[in-house]
Amino acid sequence: MFISLGLKGQEIDADTLGAVEFSFINYEADTLINATHLVPFFEKLLKLENGDTNQVSILHIGDSHIQADFLTREVRKDFQQKFGNAGRGLVFPLRVAGTNEPNDYRSSTNAGWTVAKINSANRYPEPGISGIAMSANQTGVYFDITTLNHDDLDYAFDQVTLIHTKDSLQFDCRFTDSPPKFGYLMSASPIEPGEITTSVRFEHPTNYVRIQAEQTEVGQSSATVNGLVLTNNKPGILYNSVGINGAHFSDYNNSPLFYAQLKVLKPDLVIVSLGTNEGANIKVTVDEVIASVTLMVQSIKSVNPGTCILIATPADDYFRKKYKNPYLEAVQRALKQSAEQEHVACWDMYGISGGFGSCSEWKKAAMIQKDGVHYNKQGYTLQGSLLFKALIDSYLRYAAD
Repeated sequence: MFISLGLKGQEIDADTLGAVEFSFINYEADTLINATHLVPFFEKLLKLENGDTNQVSILHIGDSHIQADFLTREVRKDFQQKFGNAGRGLVFPLRVAGTNEPNDYRSSTNAGWTVAKINSANRYPEPGISGIAMSANQTGVYFDITTLNHDDLDYAFDQVTLIHTKDSLQFDCRFTDSPPKFGYLMSASPIEPGEITTSVRFEHPTNYVRIQAEQTEVGQSSATVNGLVLTNNKPGILYNSVGINGAHFSDYNNSPLFYAQLKVLKPDLVIVSLGTNEGANIKVTVDEVIASVTLMVQSIKSVNPGTCILIATPADDYFRKKYKNPYLEAVQRALKQSAEQEHVACWDMYGISGGFGSCSEWKKAAMIQKDGVHYNKQGYTLQGSLLFKALIDSYLRYAAD
């Protein structure tokens, strides 16, 4: 089915995008560059499909394009429908923190929290694996997370892993799957040096968890949260996503706790979707971007040596809402060069989605927002489907050999 550019202003239902072809997209280019660097990941997918392993973990890192979760939701859905659903994975109570959160879970609280992001001027509490952290200093404060099922995927969970600061100054944490229940009171003092998680397994699957801070000893004064991992006991894919509005490579690179907590997720594949905000800077240089990518790749490998990495270039956008953006083109060149130098795979969404100036075509197709930078749900869904197709095509070629 071909949709002509004469449909300017018409919104396309995201659920029908798989059957729509757009003339400005280079579908033949929708492949992975240096896909052989992902062979260890493909091997784990094959073992999962054959029943020889229980879970494969993916982490997708990015900026505002990822925080909204439209792109990553599409990839998560496609992976989990094919290989199995091991749970919603990493979440953070973003609404509690005062920012937008994905629409497949909801968070709420009974109090105010101190919040810091990786790109905050004040970085207390120190952001960790979610790119954001929150802290409270009163006993009895709690937050709730409720997951929502969608796309025939059940996001009920029976295990909650809280990633947080653990020491004698921290409040203990009570976990409950229903407000009337007393739940499980867990100590925030680490049993082993360097311990940063507390895990609770419920007797039955649930879509709801409340975590409440409780002072049980003199000296406990605060609770600091870096994220939660929601899982079930089923084999399949955990597709975790971390996106912070306005984030740059340098913001993650300046967050040592982010990399230190990466080990909790044990990702078999890390996808990096950054560069849009670098491309909004008229002073951006190829060398600067290459240095940032190199540092990120090396930092990931330092804590997860066996992790495969995929660098994704950003789709085209407008500069200052109305001009074609030559600076983003420089970022694309730098990202592709960085992937080659660091021996990691690359997915060139910039080229696949039409390249320089293609944002005007996405605008005609009613898939980019008025700011000229962010895409709408339909646009992100299409990008996610393109990414999954590139990944699954490479996997199927590997599995057929």
